[in-house]
Amino acid sequence: MFEGITYVIPCGGAKLTRRAPARDLYLGSLFRHTLDNAERCARLDTETLDQPARVLILSAKYGLVELDEVLEPYDLRMDAPGSITADALAAQAGALGIDWGAEVYALLPRPYLARLDEALRSLDVWVQDVYEACGGNGDQRHVNAVIGRPPVTAAPAEPDGPGPVVWLGGDVSALWWGVRVLVSYVRLRAVKTPPVAVEEWLLDSGGYDQLMRHGGWTVPAVEYAADIRRYGREIGRLVWAAPQDWPASRGALARTGLTEVEHQERTVASVEELRAADTGVHIAALLTGTTPDGYLRHADMYARAGIDLRAEPVEAVGALLRRPVTEAAEIVRLLHAAGLTRLHTLGGKGPLLDLVGGLIASTDSADWSGNARRHVGRCPHGLVAWEANCPVAAREWGVRQRERAARSVVQPMLPLAC
Repeated sequence: MFEGITYVIPCGGAKLTRRAPARDLYLGSLFRHTLDNAERCARLDTETLDQPARVLILSAKYGLVELDEVLEPYDLRMDAPGSITADALAAQAGALGIDWGAEVYALLPRPYLARLDEALRSLDVWVQDVYEACGGNGDQRHVNAVIGRPPVTAAPAEPDGPGPVVWLGGDVSALWWGVRVLVSYVRLRAVKTPPVAVEEWLLDSGGYDQLMRHGGWTVPAVEYAADIRRYGREIGRLVWAAPQDWPASRGALARTGLTEVEHQERTVASVEELRAADTGVHIAALLTGTTPDGYLRHADMYARAGIDLRAEPVEAVGALLRRPVTEAAEIVRLLHAAGLTRLHTLGGKGPLLDLVGGLIASTDSADWSGNARRHVGRCPHGLVAWEANCPVAAREWGVRQRERAARSVVQPMLPLAC
């Protein structure tokens, strides 16, 4: 039996027209990316765990092959007639030392995974699906990049310098990056088996998207609460979740046909309902409004509902985007003057941090990805194909935002009368 870890990656559609070692036969960029990161991961296993590790390729024609095995080119997919059978795969696996108790990790698309799983179950070997939470090739590339880099030392719970905590907006796979991230419920809801978080994270409700697409919330509160409870249990490290908020931006009001007050009342009601559901995760009190004064009125609504915002661990401030940055800054100053000193600005970045970075405790933004896409292009760190998907780019952007906020010179308003 092979006393180590086996990684199994898929063959590729694009091939050389001549016989060649398996590692060289397949030409596709996704194959190269998967192979490079799987080999890197195997080397890390050997170095850090003092345990042998190897990479095998699952070919639709030849089955399990070692990287240096010479193959003739072919044109066959796993779901096509004539592809390798589960029985033949089981025999190959046995010959390669894969038997009961073996550690096998598959980086495979569904048809290949199903065939391998069927084969190895006959040997009492359970395949670990590395791509289980992935929705497509983009997610798979994210996972490849994560497994192929050295273990990440998680960032400390508090920033290691002046300035607010910066949470980076990311996709589901960003939960493996080892940085603080904010993930949208819209993304997570489509994932059947989410990954385990490496670092603390926040859950954004995707409220603006819900309202603009549907004119209101289509997800029942009981379902949203159940999902939060599940994320807290299965993903772990969830610091707080946003309520099913009703952003009171002018665009959202025009879409729903409701008033600012109605949006605010529904947001407070969601906080109360979700907290009563006992999700095991803190539900953040979220402030929204159309005008700066509207935010103060919303704070009063929370007080009338028995929620003392000044005693909350975080006061989330939404609907700051799509308005002049000077107006967004005025909102932050007003709320801070009202005694709210643990402000989290949803989507707050760059110019807003220049103006009021010293008045906020934390912020989040996914703009690092767009910035990388617009100004960098291909990833210079060698982790992924494009910088817009790079965890190093995300981390470095977050550090720059925190430093930018720390440099801001803020003249706070005089405290408002209580």
